[in-house]
Amino acid sequence: MKYRSCLSSCGGKLSLFLMLFICTSSCHSLYKKRMDLNTANIGFSVTEGISLPDEWSRGGHIGGILDGKVVVAGGSNWSKDKTTKYWLNSSAVFHDGRWIEGPGLPKPLAYPMYGYDQSGIYVAGGTSDGKSVSGDVYVLSDLEPGSVWRSLPQLPEATGYGAGVVYEGKFYITCGSLGNEKTNKMWVLEINQPGRGWVECSPLPGVARMFPAFSACGKYLYLCGGLEEISPLKPLNDIYRYDPEKDEWTQLKELPLRGYAWSSQPVDDHRLLLTGRADGNVHDGIWTVNTDDSSMEKVGNLCIPSTTAPLIRVNKNLMWMVGGEPDANRNRTGKVSVIHLEVK
Repeated sequence: MKYRSCLSSCGGKLSLFLMLFICTSSCHSLYKKRMDLNTANIGFSVTEGISLPDEWSRGGHIGGILDGKVVVAGGSNWSKDKTTKYWLNSSAVFHDGRWIEGPGLPKPLAYPMYGYDQSGIYVAGGTSDGKSVSGDVYVLSDLEPGSVWRSLPQLPEATGYGAGVVYEGKFYITCGSLGNEKTNKMWVLEINQPGRGWVECSPLPGVARMFPAFSACGKYLYLCGGLEEISPLKPLNDIYRYDPEKDEWTQLKELPLRGYAWSSQPVDDHRLLLTGRADGNVHDGIWTVNTDDSSMEKVGNLCIPSTTAPLIRVNKNLMWMVGGEPDANRNRTGKVSVIHLEVK
């Protein structure tokens, strides 16, 4: 179950080759058969949701909730004969028990930074060809007929393969690749006053990296792991807490596991849910992270190993892991793992 990303630079252009060597597994829990595990008065169970249509399978895409509906957009896929790689601008919306076509991005984008709240889904940077990175920023504010992704102020530096989150009316993006080097910078855009442009925050005090997990939990933002080096492969197990009020980072105790290309969401004010981990292998495990002491507890398994996929907080008690990259054979999956949180 190998997963490696190879990065090379040529003439200032970025070339990213994702090489996945994954042994896929059957779903650990289906619609009516749940795997129930408990941790600190929360029960976790996993079911398999309704998959994306095969032709809409994708990896390296974004996801969020808009008008109460799950939305995924962008990413990449391969032709059936595995000879041509496609960079996607299409989107899919889960509506009335099925996936329907949604508003397409203005251009193909994969591996961007993104986040969402009630005001919309925000996406910044990424790549349209695997060689260069973008500075474009867009928002989709609703799903009404005729809705389109609107442009927002461009990033100060074109960036891809980083992480983003929307918190308290602000869109934060951090880490990633600038095309010829990795970065540990962080920028923020006030989404209610985008005309003010992007403001530089204090940089992550750790090494520059790609593919970290990044999410809000309580009154802080937390960044987990990432990929420091491609060759030799160097996944990270550090975790940092960012205080938006003080513009201040604090390094916490290291995580027990290394990982990158994973996704996280808050369980409560002191715990994260973390899944889609790669470390040279891809793991289907679902973990909680205690932000007080960095301890981790396994609470379940995805229906299929998958990485570079969004973990979407559908509501207080439900998260969806949608699609992703499951193997080394230029495949993409449309599988949906539905994670249920049940307060005991």
